[in-house]
Amino acid sequence: MSKEILSKQTAGVLSAVMNQPHWNRDELSQRMIQVLKEIKQGVDSQEAYLETLLRNVTFLFANTNRAKSFLKHCIEEETFVAQETFHKVMLDVPRQVNESNYLAENMPHFKEMVYKGSTTEEQAAHAELVYSNSRLVNDLLIDFIGTFLHPNNKEFMVHYLEYASDVVVDTVMSHCQNLSNIILKEIN
Repeated sequence: MSKEILSKQTAGVLSAVMNQPHWNRDELSQRMIQVLKEIKQGVDSQEAYLETLLRNVTFLFANTNRAKSFLKHCIEEETFVAQETFHKVMLDVPRQVNESNYLAENMPHFKEMVYKGSTTEEQAAHAELVYSNSRLVNDLLIDFIGTFLHPNNKEFMVHYLEYASDVVVDTVMSHCQNLSNIILKEIN
């Protein structure tokens, strides 16, 4: 099958995902605002706020990378595991991150991406955008994988197994990023 067909299938799956109630734009915007407000209220300075956003972005990348690895494994092994297995794997990510040096090793790498702007206000606005984008991409990917693994979708999703795992993951991530960009434009 061609990459164009894969892209169309992925767009269709993510479109169905986006029709779920928790992807309602107004509610999504409200949730994002609330999360950022809670983060801001949990710190005592603008610098601490930026540091917390950086920590969260770094964690989200770990979470997203684990989800990508899981999807890649499913494609390579040509298997559909139980959704519960995926949820357990994802619930274990915080423990793995906390027990490793992941944050300490990776936060400096993400700092350049998160801390853009000449004033702390500009940096905070940019960091909020990076955080929101990272969160949306992660959540879209998680929902895509949940849809991929759902037993009722196996007949349709089996077509993904015809592609190389890297191609599938790249296609899904590209669509997740594009949708995140669209959502952020709509809710800002």
